Amino acid sequence: MLESLIKGVGVDEEIHSAIRSIHLKGPSDPAIFEKLAYIKKFHSGILEKYEGKLISIMGLFYKSEQPESLLEEVYSIYSDSIKDSTGSRFTPVQASAYRYIKNERYFSFSAPTSAGKSYLFRELIKTTQGDIIIVVPSRALISEYYYEVVSLVDKNVLVLQFIDDINTDNIDRRIYIITPERGVELFKYANDLNIELFLLDEAQISEEPVRGMRFDSFVRRIDKVFPSAKKVFAHPFVINPGAQLSKHGFDNSSCSMNYDFHAVGKIYLSFDKGCFEYFSPNENVDHVTEECDVAYKALSSGGSLLVYISKRKIYDGFHIAEFNKYVDICPKLDDPDAIAIIEKLRDFIGASSDGVEKHSYLLEMMEKGVVIHHGSMPLKARLLIEDFIKSNFAKLCFATSTLSQGVNMPFDVVWIDNFTRMEPLALKNLIGRSGRTTLKKSSLDYGYVILKKENVKTFKKRYKESVSINEISLLDEDMGSVSDDLKDIVEALKDDSFDDELHITDKQLERIESADVDTNIKYILDKLLVNDVPITGKAYYEIGDGVRRKIKSSFNLVYIQHLRRSELIRAEKNVLSTAIPILLWRVQGKSFSEIVSLRYSFLSERNTRRNILAKMKRQKISAEQANKEIRDIKVRFSQISKSLPDSTLQDRSLYSGISIADLDFDMVVYDTYDYLDKVISQSLVDPLCAAFEVYYRKTGDDRATILKNHVRYGTNDDLEIWLLRYGFGFEEIEWIKEYIECIDSKKIVFKDEVKNLVDDRLEVISRYL
Repeated sequence: MLESLIKGVGVDEEIHSAIRSIHLKGPSDPAIFEKLAYIKKFHSGILEKYEGKLISIMGLFYKSEQPESLLEEVYSIYSDSIKDSTGSRFTPVQASAYRYIKNERYFSFSAPTSAGKSYLFRELIKTTQGDIIIVVPSRALISEYYYEVVSLVDKNVLVLQFIDDINTDNIDRRIYIITPERGVELFKYANDLNIELFLLDEAQISEEPVRGMRFDSFVRRIDKVFPSAKKVFAHPFVINPGAQLSKHGFDNSSCSMNYDFHAVGKIYLSFDKGCFEYFSPNENVDHVTEECDVAYKALSSGGSLLVYISKRKIYDGFHIAEFNKYVDICPKLDDPDAIAIIEKLRDFIGASSDGVEKHSYLLEMMEKGVVIHHGSMPLKARLLIEDFIKSNFAKLCFATSTLSQGVNMPFDVVWIDNFTRMEPLALKNLIGRSGRTTLKKSSLDYGYVILKKENVKTFKKRYKESVSINEISLLDEDMGSVSDDLKDIVEALKDDSFDDELHITDKQLERIESADVDTNIKYILDKLLVNDVPITGKAYYEIGDGVRRKIKSSFNLVYIQHLRRSELIRAEKNVLSTAIPILLWRVQGKSFSEIVSLRYSFLSERNTRRNILAKMKRQKISAEQANKEIRDIKVRFSQISKSLPDSTLQDRSLYSGISIADLDFDMVVYDTYDYLDKVISQSLVDPLCAAFEVYYRKTGDDRATILKNHVRYGTNDDLEIWLLRYGFGFEEIEWIKEYIECIDSKKIVFKDEVKNLVDDRLEVISRYL
């Protein structure tokens, strides 16, 4: 089949057969679009005569031109009828989903990445009159949704990335974009909200251990508290979306649909020792050799390449070594908008511009349009990189699974280097990144997927595997082999026994209340607060070793009280020990770049290096000896960051055996972010703040509340806390504060001087002006 198509044998017949099949069955067969992609690539002149008809019968009406045949005229009438009945120029798939959402209370659907779900959701957001809750699995998706939603709605709509009832004097409705974990805040405001619609995107999260329970618990609770609100569940590539409804007993006024839809053709190639071969995962056909390097040609002609690769390879630098052929052909960028994004990222992480100390290889590669994207990158850095990609500045992207999880960024070529633990759903999402769905009229789009020849058999097997979700909620299954560390959460999710204010389970709170840690908390407060202000990270390092050990021990004892065990293992203690100075920098309101800089100086032994260089300048030692002394110093042990608790954690340093002269600044950025995110924000904040609150209730010691605010918010300043509640970050708060006239839950009022701000800063606060 492939060889015949490439040679042009029977091309007209294949096109006519494709038109008949799509007209009768819809654009549901990937094999048809694979054939059309080959015809478009090798015989575009022949296909061009039929492309207008193909685009019409595929239902891509936004790409249709004036009808040139009876069939196209029929589909044009169909398009007009959809517009008349829905008010939007929907595709048939979008129109079907839109009608079900409007007519039913529960709707669960599955559609591939090319089905236009984003456009459907945009129309729902614009036309819904009441409040909307959008639930997504990751904070990266929260941010993507946030910027999209803000661009769609007026200023009288409150848009937040968490639940809070603010700016009440100036808004008509609210849109909250949250993860299931943040959903617990919703129920505190149940009587103040008018929720009309819940959009639960990437709802297959219900299959994940613990997180799936949290999701299902949230779903059941919102149905109990907001019974009249519509609940819409969206999934990619799931064959039984109705299971999302049946597992919760959503039988009345409910419907589910599996939309098997294709809008972009795919061409598949294997790679081995410099040779490329075409193959098909849809049909059992012979491979055909391709003399051209498709990826190289795409990059050379202005296209883009996504390489799916392991984080380990990125950390070790193997991604550049293995794909240097493609890196080398990426020219240095001179677009001022691209450079502006790079400089914003440089400021955020605190990298140097002179390339000496704190040199960022990440930024050096971005200057050539080469980017990386993985889960340990700071969220703001990921958003800047995604903006860079969407603006077509990125020619080559090395990414882990974070880029396949719903983030809408297609590439001309997707190269799958890493097959480790890749499940069918992740694979299908990744394939969906291949090929840009353009707005070019009457034009069929296609993309390439490349993988190692040794992985073709595995690829075909996983490609053909169906993805389904369980018809029984994890909440209704036996706890089985759940670890002791997770049993509290699992039980609380099952019986809804959470303390919504303190963000811990009722049983965990009981343990904290009965614990004998008042002496430990008092010691922490005595040593870490001076005149009600936290000491600096520098001051923490300068106090005696004995005091520092006791502070760590006290934190250890306070933290462990909410668990079902009495002691942390050594690796967990190492994580906690590393986190404490980072937590101190955070509670002082240090920016991310400042925290990274302080940590880089600590790990790279800046004072020791300066002393050695000072000896060299005084000619006490030679330059060679100074260099040798510096290179002989190894980076001190620093436990790899992991979420706590984790009784399986092992002692491992991220920088084992590395000389301080070779310390990678980017690695410090990633490691520091993981500590701030996975360890402090996700693991420590809730149990520590609960302990401080319990201590305050018992003793009336205001210092406990002060430290609790610092740990949770990063500040104890009321104005700064209000600005955080309005959705501003610390980098923005630093300059916004001086322009605030007054602020409370009803409104935020700016001083007249705000009009003198530069455009970039005015844009940040524009929704509240």
